[in-house]
Amino acid sequence: MDFMAMTSHVPYILNFFEIHAADLPVVGGKGANLGEMTAAGFPVPEGFCLTTAAFRRFIEASGQGEDIYALLERVDSGDMEGVRRIGEQIRTTLVAVPIPEEIVQAVQNAWQRIGSKHAYAVRSSATAEDLPDASFAGQQDTYLNVRGLDALLDAIRRCWVSLFNDRAILYRSRNRFSHRDVALSVVVQRMVLSELAGTLFTADPVTGHRHTLVIDASFGLGEALVSGLVSPDSYRVDKRTRAILEREIAEKTVAIWPDPGGGTRQEVLPPEMRTRAALNDAQILALADLGCRVESHYGQPQDLEWAIAEDRIYLLQTRPITSLYPIDGLASPDGTLHIYFSMGHQQNMTRAMAPLSLSTFPLLIPFGHEPGQFDNPYLRTSGGRLFADITQPLRHPILRRGVFILTSQFDALAPQALRLVMQRPEFRGPHRMHFSYRFLRGVLRILGRVFLGLWWRDLSDFVAQTNELMDTFIAKIRRRFRAQPPGKAQIQEMLAAMGELFPFFLNWVPEAAAGIAATRLLPRLARHWLPPEKVESLTLGIPGNVVNEMNLSLSDLAALARRSPVLVERFKHLENDAHAWLDKTAQTEDGRLFLKAWQEFLTRYGARGPAEIDIMMPRWYEDPLPLLRVIAGHIEKETNSRIHFTAQAQAREEAFIELLSLAQRGLMGPLRVRLLKRLYHVLTTVGGMREHHKFLAVRFLWEVKQVLKENAACLVAEGKLATPDDIWFLTWRELLAIWDEDATDWGTVISRRRADLERYQKLIPPLIITSDGETPVVRYQVAGAPPNALQGNPVSPGVVEGVAHVIHDPTNESLKPGEILVAPFTDPGWTPLFINAAGLVMEIGGVLAHGSVVAREYGIPAVVGVREATKKIRNGHHIRVDGNRGLVEILDGVDAAVEENTSARQGQGESDAIDNILNG
Repeated sequence: MDFMAMTSHVPYILNFFEIHAADLPVVGGKGANLGEMTAAGFPVPEGFCLTTAAFRRFIEASGQGEDIYALLERVDSGDMEGVRRIGEQIRTTLVAVPIPEEIVQAVQNAWQRIGSKHAYAVRSSATAEDLPDASFAGQQDTYLNVRGLDALLDAIRRCWVSLFNDRAILYRSRNRFSHRDVALSVVVQRMVLSELAGTLFTADPVTGHRHTLVIDASFGLGEALVSGLVSPDSYRVDKRTRAILEREIAEKTVAIWPDPGGGTRQEVLPPEMRTRAALNDAQILALADLGCRVESHYGQPQDLEWAIAEDRIYLLQTRPITSLYPIDGLASPDGTLHIYFSMGHQQNMTRAMAPLSLSTFPLLIPFGHEPGQFDNPYLRTSGGRLFADITQPLRHPILRRGVFILTSQFDALAPQALRLVMQRPEFRGPHRMHFSYRFLRGVLRILGRVFLGLWWRDLSDFVAQTNELMDTFIAKIRRRFRAQPPGKAQIQEMLAAMGELFPFFLNWVPEAAAGIAATRLLPRLARHWLPPEKVESLTLGIPGNVVNEMNLSLSDLAALARRSPVLVERFKHLENDAHAWLDKTAQTEDGRLFLKAWQEFLTRYGARGPAEIDIMMPRWYEDPLPLLRVIAGHIEKETNSRIHFTAQAQAREEAFIELLSLAQRGLMGPLRVRLLKRLYHVLTTVGGMREHHKFLAVRFLWEVKQVLKENAACLVAEGKLATPDDIWFLTWRELLAIWDEDATDWGTVISRRRADLERYQKLIPPLIITSDGETPVVRYQVAGAPPNALQGNPVSPGVVEGVAHVIHDPTNESLKPGEILVAPFTDPGWTPLFINAAGLVMEIGGVLAHGSVVAREYGIPAVVGVREATKKIRNGHHIRVDGNRGLVEILDGVDAAVEENTSARQGQGESDAIDNILNG
């Protein structure tokens, strides 16, 4: 490999004032940023960068470059001992290599220009030349208070060698970065011998508030703060008014100071300094001004490192705050504070979605805009997720109570978080909600049907009638779509049909609402006579629930397969290509019998799948492997959900009979019995219809998806799209335009949107966010909770201990019997996993979330709303789930309850970043 040919035109040294944006590949992100800060006129200490040309010349001088990279390419990232052995061998070789004389001379010239008597900080700045946005922070070494040419050259060599430390090698191997393409620049910067140092976030890293600036400060060098040796003072400043909002003065026990002979020393601070404020008001405001100027220059919130020496402020480095949720699409339309609610949480699906999926929802929801309009002012997208603007209902004195009730179903703490934000002065304002006579008449008609359904109508055949109505609707939609060939007219037909879906829901939603009301009222009344476990039984084993019926059908398929030794053996050898496996299975008589029942199942439920509200995600029609895995698990476990369901229904009947016998006593007994019987009738006839509207929507979207795939194939054939999957990265408006003669460079647009989606998937969406970017932080507080317990909302009673299995994608993983499912969320596409689950822990959700309902149906303990559960709990952890108190304990001795405030602020820290990667 010709190392020098890769950088033959690049100088060995570039001073900060010589560095431009185009130099990123040869000076790395840190070096390029220092050059940009210098050019912008910020108070950056002088310095220079040794470019990647110097690094490659050093590797060439070793005479073993090819051998080194050959060794690295054989690294097995799972073999920790092998990584250590190879890394140590490479480092031992390189640390003894002399730096070529021409590089020594270039360093000496740059060093003398700045001043040979100064102390210097020497840091690495890694680059991945084929991935200029990749971050390798924290994997190489830093040297402080370096004095003299020999010490400087030694620090430079050690920085180069640090590219081959164990953590850096592992990171590249695990992330499939080519070792050959990653080079190292070294930053040499005059060191500020600071009396004060710290960090500055131009947006609150905990709450996300874009107008709150946070400064952390301590005495001495900033290394004490960054390394976690000291608890810093913290100051909050309103960027708009420059008012100091808050001062938290910590007890600062130690400081790191530069040693006169080179290096640093740690000292215990005298008592009088420990509780003294590190910064005065003038310094706080001067730092705030610097932070605002830096943010304005970069156009996004920044994480700064700063130092103060001899009353002068220095900017040491800055980088974007990557942990903030984007608010590009959540700007206030009227200058007042707006509050947004995550629609993904409402649908129990928090994955980021592509543009076509996001642009579908405004078309399906008819409120706030005229039929056929693409945009809805009450629905916003940001970070690949959909948010509802709930500002006006929250300002309405009557409607806000409804918002509190609704949001509490998805997170018990949501009303508390909303009240926290509503106290802000900038939120105050008159509501602008005015209802027309026509609207009020429609609402009253619906409420009337709810009342009649709850107290009067005979609903015995209502579910069967609704199912038939839904089947007819889907058949008509299919014929409508197929009446047009792929093209603009067919797209317009689909758009028209989307506006008809919600009105069609009204054929049964009022009666379903009556069923939900009965599900709430009956247990509330029954508590006067029955013990808690009997009350719980009253709402289990309810017929007519499409999710339960789907699970029962799956169990029936497993029972059918279990009767055949041939099929039992086939299910032991599932293949990744599920369709090929099914074709082979059809070659036997038992297989054909099974496939007949299998096809009937798919006809009914094949439009479903994980994250099914996202039209882009595979359906079971398209990828049946997850279902086959579930059936295999059923066969292995020898479970029968139908027996379990029948037992629940019997327990429900027995509990109700007992309830009637107890409630009939006394003068009011006959009236109570009549009331309870009516509620029980509603509960057992329409109480299971909670998922019907979603089931129809998913089936409708499957019809849409099939037509879209045909349109995509035609657009590829015409050269307008590169691949069929590109269609998901257009909006509906753009999909109409692309069928016309359109000169837009869709390839570039789609490529950018693909990258955006990949980035958005790594973000954790908030349940509630404001137009200022604030995500109000409220936490569960369980009395007497163990100090390291994770806390959440108890939604299904019981206590269980077991092995945790963290699952993000149910299409790729299955659950073994007895494992505890830990997931960010669940929707009906996840339901088959519950068959083997001993317990459930979810990051989002409330009592009516899909996972909560299914957990109660299956009788497994569940705790939801556990913040960052999928990060703090790891596969294989032995955990205890307490569904009575809302506690999750990790029993392996791992401290999972990391202080969220600390992790949020130090999440930008370099060493934390790689540790999280290696530990994940």
